[in-house]
Order: sequence, then structure tokens, then C-alpha cells
Amino acid sequence: MVDLSDFWTSDTAKVALGGVIAVTGQLMTTLLAWLKEARFAAKKKQEDAEYLAMRLVLILDTLVSACYKAVYDPLQPDSDGYQESTVPDPTLTLPEGDYKALPRRLMYEILSIPNKLEGIKEGLAATAEDSYPPDFFEYYEYREEHYSRLGLKGLELVDTLCQQYKIPPPERPEHYTPRASFNEMIAKIETVQRKRMERNKETAAAFFASQPSQIS
Repeated sequence: MVDLSDFWTSDTAKVALGGVIAVTGQLMTTLLAWLKEARFAAKKKQEDAEYLAMRLVLILDTLVSACYKAVYDPLQPDSDGYQESTVPDPTLTLPEGDYKALPRRLMYEILSIPNKLEGIKEGLAATAEDSYPPDFFEYYEYREEHYSRLGLKGLELVDTLCQQYKIPPPERPEHYTPRASFNEMIAKIETVQRKRMERNKETAAAFFASQPSQIS
């Protein structure tokens, strides 16, 4: 039977123990270096996200302002008496940055804003074909409704970024209340659309009621 006490006092045991200590030391050094790099990477990612978030808050707040101006555009008649815009449609250029540093859902919602904006412009072009002078009512109603909705989305993202990254919210004049104004415009348009549908139904019902019966 092997006497373990003899083994631990042998030269072989001393060599083996020294090897274990050396390997353990190397592993600890490697682990500490990895943890240091991981902390540095996490800190850098957080700093990159915070810087990108600050820039996005400013840009999205500018988009909200542009939507507000488009929604409350003081339309003017042109030389032919046709209604025309006095302010341009909103535009947006997202800043460069590592968007992967943002939470996944937030990243997606921000990156989708340019597509939403392009979709509104395509919708306006399509609506313009079925909108008639002099007031082009359908066109401007579509413009007011969809830029109001885009403005609300911009406000939502600004609020989320400010809360997520502890950024002070944008300062706005007391009389400038875009969220309330956008909601008011949407409610107004929905009321007008509902009443218009009711009138169309009544008109259609009256028309069919006035037609002679086809039953012999």
C-alpha cells in the first residue's frame, strides 16, 4: 500500500505541486485580464450608447418640431387660388454610431423611423392623385394625420432615451405642447372621418332606397 505521506514529501510531489501552482497562477492572470477587458468593453459600450442617445434626443426632438410645423402649416392659396404648403415636409438623417450599443427593441424603433418617414411621403404622393383643387382636402388631411402620428412616435422615443440614459428632457416653450397638439389633431381628424363615413352611408342608403324595386 502506497504511503501518501511519503509521496507528498517526495521530489515528484514537489514538482507536481509547483506545476499546479504555476498553471493556476497563469489561469488567474488570464482570468483577471479577461475580466478587466470585459469591464472596459462594457464601460465603453455604455459610454458609446449614452453619447449616441444624446445625439438622437436632439435629432428626434428636431423631427418632432418639423412634424409640428407640417401639421399646423398655415396653408396659403397660390396665384391660381389653389391651396399650397408654406413649410416643407420633415426630413431626418440619423447620426452615425454603434446602434448595437442600444437595447435591441429601441435600436429597431429608431432605425425604422426613416422608413416611416418615407412611407408617409409615398402615401402623400398616392393621396395627391385622388385629391382635387382648390383645397386638396384629402392630401392635407393625410399630411396632418400621419405627421401627427410620427411626431408622437418621436416624442415616445425621446422620452425612452432620456429615461434609459438619464438625459435631461429637451426644454420647450410653455406654449409649445406637441404631444397634446398631435393628439388633438388626430382626435379632430378621426371625428371628421367618422362623420364623413356616416354621411356617405346615409347618402348611399338614400340612393338605393330611391331606386325602383327590381322585384316583379
